[in-house]
Amino acid sequence: MHRLTHSAPLITLALVALIAAAPLWGPGMVNTRGGGDSPFLLQRTHQLVANLRAGVFPARWMPDAAYGLGYPFFNYYAALPYYLAAALVLLGLDILTALKLVQTLGFLLAALTMYGWVRHLTGSRRAAWLAGFAYTVVPFHLVNVYVRGDSLSEFYAFAFYPLLLRALDALADGEGGTKAALAYASLLLTHNLSAFIFSPFAGLYLIALTWHRRRWRVLRDGLLSLGLGFLLSAWFWLPAVLELRYVQLGPSTAGYFHYSHHFRSDDLVQEGFLFDYDVKPGGNTAFAMHWPQAGLAALGWAVLLLRGLRRRLDSRHLFLLLGFPLATLMITPYSRFLWDHLPLLPVVQFPWRFLSVQALFTAALTAYLAAADRPHAATLFGVSLLVVLALLALPLVSLFVAPPDRLPITPADVTTARLRLYELFTGNIGTTIRYEWLPRTANPRPFTSDLLIEPDAPPRAIPLAGAEIGAVLVERGPVWQRWRTWGDGGDLAFPLLYW
Repeated sequence: MHRLTHSAPLITLALVALIAAAPLWGPGMVNTRGGGDSPFLLQRTHQLVANLRAGVFPARWMPDAAYGLGYPFFNYYAALPYYLAAALVLLGLDILTALKLVQTLGFLLAALTMYGWVRHLTGSRRAAWLAGFAYTVVPFHLVNVYVRGDSLSEFYAFAFYPLLLRALDALADGEGGTKAALAYASLLLTHNLSAFIFSPFAGLYLIALTWHRRRWRVLRDGLLSLGLGFLLSAWFWLPAVLELRYVQLGPSTAGYFHYSHHFRSDDLVQEGFLFDYDVKPGGNTAFAMHWPQAGLAALGWAVLLLRGLRRRLDSRHLFLLLGFPLATLMITPYSRFLWDHLPLLPVVQFPWRFLSVQALFTAALTAYLAAADRPHAATLFGVSLLVVLALLALPLVSLFVAPPDRLPITPADVTTARLRLYELFTGNIGTTIRYEWLPRTANPRPFTSDLLIEPDAPPRAIPLAGAEIGAVLVERGPVWQRWRTWGDGGDLAFPLLYW
């Protein structure tokens, strides 16, 4: 009985995570509302499988993207969740099931890692459970699956935020820094932009732990562990940084993608009873908080502040009290000075990406409504629990009231030829809508290729400057091609982007 009581919070949290993932498991796949970019998941996984099946690791190149001319997507985009999906495909699952399973696992991991961190922070199972629940159903967590269809990596960052903080707790407790190094490396390999915006908060937490323990070794060991995690992930980020000069980055931070167009001010909080997931020009935006999330987090912030005023404030609590307004500030125009002047910050593109970091704080602060240290407060929590849960669950309920549309496709539809046609009809290249990683040598950008104009014809190389030479493709792999040539010599243009 004791073991069952101990496991009940984890079991019920797992059920909440499965409910959050339930809309994924219909026929076909979810057609997301943020531009219909769900098929990006298919193309990324399909191309990663092609690399791994041929023994190519780490993957850097999408051989069939850009209309079959190739695209260096994996060299610049952190893709750890896609490696998991590709591994499931190699084990025998079809690509649709593999992706749904990975997304479901993402919900489970986020709920359980948040539970683990807040359990250690508060010493309360019920507070940790409430934090895990609030974190799972927070609107931006659901938006990353049901609105922003291509943001699997950003969705998975939710699991690694609390995991990293819990690992830093373990380091401060004297358990060594291996866990922190692995957690930080995993975050970097999952989504580089999420790692970039969360790293200052992880550093702030490390400072809070050092203050809490009154031991400088915590700061020293923590920095060493984060540095080790940085090195462990260098096989991804080092080539990405060194080889940025080989691709067309300009479009990724200009026009629509300039941060100045995406601040949240009076539309930071949705005020409707249900959460609106539609992305409407000039209307409600799904990239926002919901009023119960904002109100309960503010109430938890006030409870924590009053607790600190009554007795000596724990520096970890100060981390929550400062982190919540700081993450919120970065979403609003009041942070414009920082966006204008901090190096690399414009690459984040959307200030509302900080909603993911803010979600960590709102969930943890909400938990303090349940971390009662007096009997009457515990009773009050028991009476109000259903109301709190019902309010927090409104974004989840909204998904079932107005379920997302679906794409009526089967695994048999996910072929190389059809993925090339998808690029042709959408104008996207390599699952990017601004072709920011197109090689600089591809100027102007291609809009088609021989593979689409004459799909049944053999690939051809074009002699240049009247060269008397011919060529035929003998073998083609993800990162190699072998051609047989004949004639008097000269220059040939092969159907492959130079990068």
